[in-house]
Amino acid sequence: MKSRFLKAILTAPLAPFAAAAGAPVSYKKAHIKQPQLKFSPDGKFRILHLTDIHEVDPEMDDDENRAVPRDKSIEAVNVIKKSIEKTNPDLIVFGGDNINGYWEELTYDYISKTVEKITAPIREKGIPFAVVFGNHDSEIYKNFREFQMMLYMQYDNFIGCLNAEEMYGCGNCNILIKSGKSDKPAYNIWLIDSNDYPYSESGERLPGYDCVHKSQLDWYERTAEKLKKENGGKPLPSILFQHIPVIQECDAVEETTADCPDAIYEKGEDKYYTLKEEYKISGEMKELPSPPANGDRTQFELWKRHGDVIAAFFGHDHVNDFIIEVDGIKLVQTFSTGYHTYGDKRGGRLIVLDENEPDNIFTESFVIDRITNTEF
Repeated sequence: MKSRFLKAILTAPLAPFAAAAGAPVSYKKAHIKQPQLKFSPDGKFRILHLTDIHEVDPEMDDDENRAVPRDKSIEAVNVIKKSIEKTNPDLIVFGGDNINGYWEELTYDYISKTVEKITAPIREKGIPFAVVFGNHDSEIYKNFREFQMMLYMQYDNFIGCLNAEEMYGCGNCNILIKSGKSDKPAYNIWLIDSNDYPYSESGERLPGYDCVHKSQLDWYERTAEKLKKENGGKPLPSILFQHIPVIQECDAVEETTADCPDAIYEKGEDKYYTLKEEYKISGEMKELPSPPANGDRTQFELWKRHGDVIAAFFGHDHVNDFIIEVDGIKLVQTFSTGYHTYGDKRGGRLIVLDENEPDNIFTESFVIDRITNTEF
């Protein structure tokens, strides 16, 4: 399932060297035919959210027990396969930290093999899929994101591009789902790069996590208004995927006591926290949310202003599995898919959209059982 585009790009003399040097890439994939998404005749559309796969080539892991890294990879691919079988999705979205990009041994060859491995179960079924990036996808060398995106773009069932237009990050775009009754767009999906870490003007890495930058927010606003105009003046119903959650998740958290049934203990602060009942719809918080370090609240406020985003789906906090509602917008956490990271369960999340009731989104997480006996 390889497109002619990537073959031409990768055989061009300058392309690999430009990528390796971190040169900016402004290619848009608009002229390459991509899968068209459409609601079923009964008005339903099914999405599988798989996040924090954190996959790596086992050869990079120096664990003395070689069965451990091999079996971690076996388990991760099994979760992807079984999740597809369980949910029968119309679209799959990788939610960031798709690979472990913080390994110093990481090379273009390792990345290629890892991307091929985690996409194989999807490509075998020919299911359309898309990706957003997380803070770990390219932690050592930032240009690895563009290289990864070009790898994903080689597959005919992939939907996405390096960026919809010139802006910060990689993979920022939106994809439309057409009505099951016509060719008119009935729903929109935002795919946003939440970036990785903040840096000083001198290039020094600062504490905490980065945010969605102004150029990305400006693009969101322009595109949301364009879609609204094309939709007869009404906001086009949308959901959004990005890796790092917005800080408004913290609005739903309060300090509590040790005897609270859902309390989590924050060792660094020696305090207990829980989700406020007035925000919580379902699920559990097992660690505090990790939003951008700068505390910026702009992105969520823009969603409210434009009125299109009904729900936003995040990864990043590997053990959190909850749905909360803040100011009418659902904020949803999906726990980890992969085994090269922490967490007590692995699986994914099914999302079902209904074009007849666009505000009524069904979503539930699920756990996939392990198949090996190796102790991780």
